[in-house]
Amino acid sequence: MGEPAPHPRNIHHSQFGDNTVITQGDFHYHGPHPPTTKAVVRIPYPRNEDIVPRPELTEKLDALLLQTSKYCSAALWGLGGSGKTQIALEYAYRRCDDPKCSVLWVHADNEATFSQDYKSIAKELGLDANLKGKDLLRAVRDGIKALPQWVLILDNADDLTIFGIGKKEDQTTNLDEYVPRAATGTVLWTSRDERIKGSLVGPRRGIAVARMSSDEANQLLTICRDDENKKEEIENAALIQELQCLPLAISQAGAYMRRTETSAKEYLALLEQTKMRWHILKETQHDRHRRSGVPNSILETWAISMDHIRQTSEMAYRILHVIAYLNNQDIPHEMIAAIAKHTVKDPPDQPEEMLVIDAITRLKEFSFLSTHTVREEGRSYEMHMLVHEAVRYGLQMRQRMQMDDVDAGGRSRPEDETEGYFSEIALHVVTELFPKSEKETWPACDRYLPHAVKVGGWAELCGKEVETSQVLDRVSMFLYHQGRWREKESIDERGLKLRRKVLGERHPDTIRTMSDLAVTCWQQGRFNEAETMSLLALELRQEVLGEIHPDTIRSMASLASTYHAQGRYKEAEPIELKVLELRREVLGERHPDTIWSMANLASTYHAQGRYKEAEPIDLKVLELQREVLGEIHPDTIWSMANLASTYSAQGRYKEAEPIELKVLELRREVLGEIHPDTIRSMASLASTYHTQGRYKEAEPIELKVLELRREVLGERHPDTLYAMWQLAFTWKACGRYDDALSLIQQCVDGQTSILRPDHPKTQESNQTLEEWKKS
Repeated sequence: MGEPAPHPRNIHHSQFGDNTVITQGDFHYHGPHPPTTKAVVRIPYPRNEDIVPRPELTEKLDALLLQTSKYCSAALWGLGGSGKTQIALEYAYRRCDDPKCSVLWVHADNEATFSQDYKSIAKELGLDANLKGKDLLRAVRDGIKALPQWVLILDNADDLTIFGIGKKEDQTTNLDEYVPRAATGTVLWTSRDERIKGSLVGPRRGIAVARMSSDEANQLLTICRDDENKKEEIENAALIQELQCLPLAISQAGAYMRRTETSAKEYLALLEQTKMRWHILKETQHDRHRRSGVPNSILETWAISMDHIRQTSEMAYRILHVIAYLNNQDIPHEMIAAIAKHTVKDPPDQPEEMLVIDAITRLKEFSFLSTHTVREEGRSYEMHMLVHEAVRYGLQMRQRMQMDDVDAGGRSRPEDETEGYFSEIALHVVTELFPKSEKETWPACDRYLPHAVKVGGWAELCGKEVETSQVLDRVSMFLYHQGRWREKESIDERGLKLRRKVLGERHPDTIRTMSDLAVTCWQQGRFNEAETMSLLALELRQEVLGEIHPDTIRSMASLASTYHAQGRYKEAEPIELKVLELRREVLGERHPDTIWSMANLASTYHAQGRYKEAEPIDLKVLELQREVLGEIHPDTIWSMANLASTYSAQGRYKEAEPIELKVLELRREVLGEIHPDTIRSMASLASTYHTQGRYKEAEPIELKVLELRREVLGERHPDTLYAMWQLAFTWKACGRYDDALSLIQQCVDGQTSILRPDHPKTQESNQTLEEWKKS
């Protein structure tokens, strides 16, 4: 028999039911390993052994991600630098304590990082190395789902469009379909975008990660500095407050301080220096618990978020940049609406208010804005101070880079992308909203005040010095009506600087601002400074405007008031008589300025003890002001107070007291409890009680007056010193001799320094002190 015919062989398919592939000849092919059954851990950062516990957040997280047989998910969302990744990292390592649990980490910044990390996970899971694209993503998803127990961290999912949330019409990518969801697993997201809550996770499964508590921030600073210096507790607290308890800012500051051996006091001093502040805040310190190659400085970390915002809402992006040139606190809704109106180029397709609401919502979703208060007049918002600075820093850096490009032959930056453009919009918005100071508008003035003050600092940046000084005029007048002299001074100084620069020393507006500043110094008891400025303003007005111009006459009146305050009544009186004559001639008998001149003259007579001459003028002034200005005008109330003072000086207390009570009531109603004029009325009433021997009624009022004047005017203001003098007399009358002597000594020391030794009030106090010492 011949040999049997060879049996045909087909060995191209495995008959073993596994991953084995049989080959022949010299062709070798290595099949993938079977999917792993061991727990896989892939976390790109080491555990942070020094992490500061944030129990309020971790307890919420643990409650959402219960280790049961059910699938669960959660998201940590909040401002960049708030510590989301660190909380997720600690959670990941805590889950590693279970040897059966696989823990995997994916950088979800964009499609490239997502795919790269999925490729690395595929290798860990033993999947086919030849898989690519969507096949790879699907295989990894299914491989994770097949694990007995697993946790997947999707970090920095800031661009939600790649996960199908708010994606554009032409966008095909939706990575969400490759995120595993199975009964044995847990998915934890971190994102800067609040929209992740209610989209990629349930509405109740998002945890807002905001700033640390003060105690947590202090612990973090101590750890990062590697220094538990108890001597710097006050400075550390101030630094934490300056950095607004933001973890990234604190860790960067602590690392810098450790590396450069800088104390908290020295670091704070650097932050207070305008030129050094941005230099120190843009410092990047290496952090092994953060991804390398990603902006790590506090001023650069939010650039990515700003780009995401611009992709979805140009209006939100522009509002953000204009707000950077306003105050970061208490930003009224109507102010943001006004910004939107000034920045929209083309007519909107939908109602403007809807666009504004959408823009605000977008900024809130990235934690760039948060609700500050909800009042009857509307909602207001706030922006984290460091975000506020980072927006300006980013603009400045991009502007510098653009200038370098232009120098190299590139195209120039559009005008509406510059610091000048956005700061000018801020100026236009404040100009539009800040009203003329009248009693009815004071609440609005107060609401817009911080923003007007902030805008006043950008005049040179946008080249609008004159327009800025005009806004500052309105601010100054409001603060004048409120008696907020210390705040007013800085506004007047800024306005004077701008007008001197652009208009020159002799321009009428410059002189007017100088005169306003003189009044502000006068109101703070700095009479020598007031005199110098009043003399200069008068000289300039006489030269520029002429002798009988109303503004020139006003300067004469201001100079006379300064002489009066210095006790130089003999010099004040002839000027006041001349001012009254000129105003009657130029303005007429019933003009408010003419009436005020009569009041000033009566006050000078009163100060010299010439009460019989003062009283008829006081009565006439009050009659005219009631007719011309009305019963509750501040000037009318002032005249009532003057008349009561004249009665009291003549011992007519029964006539003075009801007027003083009425004046106090009106001033509380019109000006408020802590206005200097209201406090003056309290002092006058207490004086009337004292002179009638009603010390028990006088003392509590005098104590309150002294407390309020220290708070509002300062310790060394003449009115504060007079309050000491008044209280000292009451204490002496009550038998508290030592307390009275000590207080009158403080009064004399202050008056000698502030008013001069030869001032009548200083001399009177000195005489009293000597008499009391003898007795």
